[in-house]
Amino acid sequence: MRRGWVGLLGLLGAVLLAFGPAGAAETGVTDTEVTFGMWAAFTGPVAHLGTSTRDGFTLAVNEANAAGGIHGRKVKLVSYDDGGSPQEALAAVRRLISQDRVFALAVGSTSGATLPVIPLINQAKIPFISGTSSNVRLLEPHSPYIFRGYPNGKWQGSRLADYVAEKGKSKRPGILYVTDDYGKGAFDVLVQRFKEKHGVSFVAAEQYNKGDQDFSAQLLRIKQSNPDAVIVWAFAPDAAIIVRQARELGIGVQLYGGAGTATPLFPKGAGQVGIGYLAEYPFPFLPESSNDPAMVKYREAIHRLHPNGLPVGRPSEYDLLGFGAGRIALEGLRRTGRDLTREKFIAALESIKEFDPGVGFPVTFSKDNHEGTTQVRMLRLNEKIQWEVLPD
Repeated sequence: MRRGWVGLLGLLGAVLLAFGPAGAAETGVTDTEVTFGMWAAFTGPVAHLGTSTRDGFTLAVNEANAAGGIHGRKVKLVSYDDGGSPQEALAAVRRLISQDRVFALAVGSTSGATLPVIPLINQAKIPFISGTSSNVRLLEPHSPYIFRGYPNGKWQGSRLADYVAEKGKSKRPGILYVTDDYGKGAFDVLVQRFKEKHGVSFVAAEQYNKGDQDFSAQLLRIKQSNPDAVIVWAFAPDAAIIVRQARELGIGVQLYGGAGTATPLFPKGAGQVGIGYLAEYPFPFLPESSNDPAMVKYREAIHRLHPNGLPVGRPSEYDLLGFGAGRIALEGLRRTGRDLTREKFIAALESIKEFDPGVGFPVTFSKDNHEGTTQVRMLRLNEKIQWEVLPD
């Protein structure tokens, strides 16, 4: 009997040694480190999204780690390239959860490569702080594990529809949008908002596929419908080509864009013909030009991260989305305290009220609402071929 008790105590000791101190037994947590996982497109046609958001999250983490970490723990990031593919995203998230055993997920990928992994997140009960997907289905229905710190596609689409109908006085809008979850989700919102609030319907609605370079057929059909405004719901490189081709085909009406077009890549690609283009924007400041102290500090940090020069079109709003997600994650860790568990981390995030991430609008969460903000601004491409923030 005595030998049995000795053996049992020995086994218990081995288990305790394996898991470390009592407060460090949670998955992805050690006495000195907490691990976050990320998947995004680091290659392919939307690689600028993934590389930018990863840099943003990394800078937030580096800042905290340089100050000693959070409650004595450094934050580690494990990331995988999904190329914007839903299949690769599923494989990456399975690996992060099952093999890397990360504590939480952060940022994520495009809507098309984020929505398919929601069942994995919910099944694993793993916290996820989104930093890219604006699709409303990310949190409809509500997930107790997913948080978003920027305005979703519903608020972005509704704000743009209101602006086009009210300030633009449009009664006959047309639209060209990308055929992925980002574009389709926004189109549905725009259709509903225009109809229900303004009694307006699209006179033409055309689609394109990511990677397309020739939009003349869709634009000619839009032109034939005689619109008084055209919305371009696309990512910035595509939008720049669309705008150039629209003007070449004689479409002279006001052009508008979603937040995906509001990066430095658009003016670079559109040039002079883009002057006057209006786009919505999920931040109060422009990272490439604002003199706001937080923006100046961010630019200094991103240049240190890329001492040989920034990639084209950086910094952009995607940098800020990643940085904001990082700041929210770090605030959750601070509020949780040393006894870190996923359950307590989620509760800590839900206690956040009017939190300033430094680069975006204040964020507020609750147990029943994980959408952090609804605020959106509008931008205009001015005569210097630079974005400027319009007054509310």
